Amino acid sequence: MKITKPRLNFWQIWNMNVGFFGIQFSFGLQQTAVSPIFSFLGAEHNELPLLNLAGPVTGLLIQPIIGAISDKTWSPKWGGRRKPFFLIGAILASLCLFAFPYSPELWFAVGLLWILDVGNNTAMEPYRAFVGDKLPDSQLTFGYQMQSLFVGAGITLANLSLFAFQHWFSTSAETGGLFDTTAETASAIPTWVYYSFFLGALASIGTVMWSVWKTPEIPPSAEELEEIKQHNEGTPAPIIQILSVLFVIFSVPLLLGYLVAELYPYLWSNINLWVIVVLVFAFLWLYMLYRIIKRNPDNKSIKKLGDTLSPLLEAAEAIGIMPNFLWKLAAVYFFQWYALFVYWQFMPPMLRSSLYGITNEDHEKFESIMSSFRGGAQISAEDMSFAEHIQSLAEQALGHAGLMNGTYNFVTMLVALALVPIASKIGSKLVYVLCLFLTGIAMLTMPFITNQWMLLAPMVLFGIGWAAMMGIPYAMVSKVIPEERRGVYMGIVNMMIVIPMLIQTVSFGPIIKNLMSNSAINAILFGGVFFVIAGLLAMRLNLPKDKQDSELDTEIP
Repeated sequence: MKITKPRLNFWQIWNMNVGFFGIQFSFGLQQTAVSPIFSFLGAEHNELPLLNLAGPVTGLLIQPIIGAISDKTWSPKWGGRRKPFFLIGAILASLCLFAFPYSPELWFAVGLLWILDVGNNTAMEPYRAFVGDKLPDSQLTFGYQMQSLFVGAGITLANLSLFAFQHWFSTSAETGGLFDTTAETASAIPTWVYYSFFLGALASIGTVMWSVWKTPEIPPSAEELEEIKQHNEGTPAPIIQILSVLFVIFSVPLLLGYLVAELYPYLWSNINLWVIVVLVFAFLWLYMLYRIIKRNPDNKSIKKLGDTLSPLLEAAEAIGIMPNFLWKLAAVYFFQWYALFVYWQFMPPMLRSSLYGITNEDHEKFESIMSSFRGGAQISAEDMSFAEHIQSLAEQALGHAGLMNGTYNFVTMLVALALVPIASKIGSKLVYVLCLFLTGIAMLTMPFITNQWMLLAPMVLFGIGWAAMMGIPYAMVSKVIPEERRGVYMGIVNMMIVIPMLIQTVSFGPIIKNLMSNSAINAILFGGVFFVIAGLLAMRLNLPKDKQDSELDTEIP
């Protein structure tokens, strides 16, 4: 029996989405600050894509699993169906944000990024489904654009905090702190970066708890409760399912990857290729497990394995019957999200080059000086002055990247809800297409602007595009997917996001190194071309006539 959902007023929809602010604050810090932190800890440009592998891999695995489990969960004691998951995710993310700026070495920061992404993805997917659970079809566009508003607000504050703290508290170049011999370790992470991460940790848990407190979930019907009870009978607890699925997925591919690398040691020196080999093993391994479970339904041992892996199996079956609209969206998302990952990784390095004049040779010399200092060598006054100058320029680039990213997300805040009546008039597809083209134009122009304030102009276009990307596709998808499988399909939509990111992390390092002279400027131009291609493909996204946009039925105060 389908539950009739009541219409919600503006402030009910507002309170429901407040928690997205904290989640997106965390993502904002990842977008702007994590790659520069990796660079401060010694990473080269061509290493940045692979070091960001955590985002796509955890998104690919965690979100579909959490989506499928939450579809079959109802726990009144812990908040209902979705809220327990995004509360747990917010707690985990907050702890990682507190710890991240203390990273003493590159490997430590990379490890924390993996845990942080697990927390963010655990919170993200149920939140997408939560909005769809609560709202009738006529309010979905408004609900997801409200979520887009909080995406902009969270990332705006994250980035503006970086810009403000860099100006208020940056002292390393002036005081010689980069070569402080009294420090236990020589870390180039500026202390002002810490404050943004602390603020993000508080925002992540605080805003999610507000939404949990203010927004009750819609209880399932008696029939749904019975179905959930039968499905979970004999099934391990959710945390056991998640850990079991991750162990089964990773164990065999990693073991095979290790053995192959031992046979071919070249793979240890070409880590991108080794990651590709492991991923191929993982996909083959999962396909083999799926075939074994489906062909042996009466085998008790295999059935137990199938029960443990049921979230993964449900996601695989949902892909098999996925509406054609989602396949077309997947093509758009490949170019859109590949380009976005390029932007987040290479916009701060682009600014180092285009705005502050740091060359690859300068960066290599800086790393050589810092490596010698960490090894105990005596550093000349000339080299010390050079390194501190480069460090100061790099910090300014990070701060200005925060201002630019804060600008586009501030624009997102302003236009997110304005896109709702426009979409109701001219259609969601046309709004989405135009916004993708605007984002492409922004990326194609920003490398040629050498005035720091004029650089904010393309960010206005980028912000309009980001507002559409964060809301309109989700509203369109919510209209064509089955209500009872909303969680797993939202997880699949996220797979469409993270697979392009995953491909980018293993492919773009060699591309920028061998085809683009290791130039961050060329990387940004490459991303702009991909956005234009995404816009062309988005012209194919046609909703059924009975699912197209209706007039706005929520009053905006």
